[in-house]
Amino acid sequence: HKDKDKHSKHVPISVQGVYSDVIYRTWLCQSLQINEHEEFTSIDNIRRERYDNLTAEQFLQRYEETNTPVVIEGATEHWPALKKWNDQDYLIRATNGNSFRATSACAPLPAQFTMESYCRYSENAVEEMPLYLFDRNFDKLAPRLLEDYQSALYESCPYFDPTAEDGLRHDLFSLLGANRRPDHRWLIIGPKQSGSAFHIDPNATHAWNAPIVGRKRWIFYPPGVPPPGVLPSSDGDEVTMPISIGEWYLSFWSAHVRQRHHPDPTQRPIECTVSPGSILFVPHGWWHTVMNLDSVGIALTQNYVSKSNLSDVLRFCKHKQQQISGCRDRSDEGAIQPECLYDEFVRVLEERCSNSGNDRLDLGAVKEQAEKGWCCAAWNDDDDDDNDGCNNAASQQQRNKSVLDQAKDNLKDDVGVEGAIGFSFSFNFQT
Repeated sequence: HKDKDKHSKHVPISVQGVYSDVIYRTWLCQSLQINEHEEFTSIDNIRRERYDNLTAEQFLQRYEETNTPVVIEGATEHWPALKKWNDQDYLIRATNGNSFRATSACAPLPAQFTMESYCRYSENAVEEMPLYLFDRNFDKLAPRLLEDYQSALYESCPYFDPTAEDGLRHDLFSLLGANRRPDHRWLIIGPKQSGSAFHIDPNATHAWNAPIVGRKRWIFYPPGVPPPGVLPSSDGDEVTMPISIGEWYLSFWSAHVRQRHHPDPTQRPIECTVSPGSILFVPHGWWHTVMNLDSVGIALTQNYVSKSNLSDVLRFCKHKQQQISGCRDRSDEGAIQPECLYDEFVRVLEERCSNSGNDRLDLGAVKEQAEKGWCCAAWNDDDDDDNDGCNNAASQQQRNKSVLDQAKDNLKDDVGVEGAIGFSFSFNFQT
């Protein structure tokens, strides 16, 4: 019928006499309103600073150099995006019918949506892990969106300006060139309870994240302290974990609550809710998960290399080439491939330091530190084991096990039961 709403919500089919634990578990993870549970949002223990009381030098010393998360309040209050992006029609006009990439932990391949079609989809999404618009090319597809925040970002947060001080203190990958560097900037849109499962940001980079529409809930675990139920292989190539945030919440929340009270404060998670108007600094190496709390969440995020994490980035590029992401599928655009990234990055750093005469970056000392070892506990190398022979043998035996076998070994320690949890594999897809 012409008058019938062609986008009406899905109505489940009634089926009698069919029972499935698998289907029930998926339904439970999808229908559980985690964001309405007070225990999920009650803790807010990440440091906060007013943007107009935080100088660039203070940000670098207090947070970048100490690798500490911080919420910078008021930093985005005056961004044009905060007013414009609440209007769905504006977003549709500004994106001009172009298609954007959306993905999910459950999706084998990314999907493509126009902004209009994604908005329709997200209003009716009922999946356990909804498709999450996560697009790296929005600045080219919709330059008006970039104009809605970029100059305002540099004004309110000068420490995120890549042009400051010859680019030697922020966003050093920009020295490689726009098309040659790894992916670094994303537009993120998702419905309520969508988000990202626990992960560490790529290539040992720092990041900032700014919610434009809707609040985001964040849980962080310190570098080297995997969250309950998240079991990385020794080299970090594989991670065994629940497939969705809902699954993690149902299976490991009690273990997370216990971890909040760990006798060693450096092992405890930290949590916060970030609202539009604020921006969050995400230091390199921290495990984190993010969930949208409101009916729609729109955010911007950007990853970067600065003086404070440069030695770990260099070590990552040299020793973790298999895990380098953001360039493999862009070779036709001139993106530097993983096997060449370290040498090329060092070359442009040496060239810039030599031409600028800037003594703020002692590249020789940075390279020496990179060769010596990791500054952040998030990573290790197979030959970094300094234990005695007995312990080395045990470690090697554990490394030789598959990541699933390691998960089974650790399952009892995490939840005290066997066979109750479903796991999925989260791989770096080398994009």
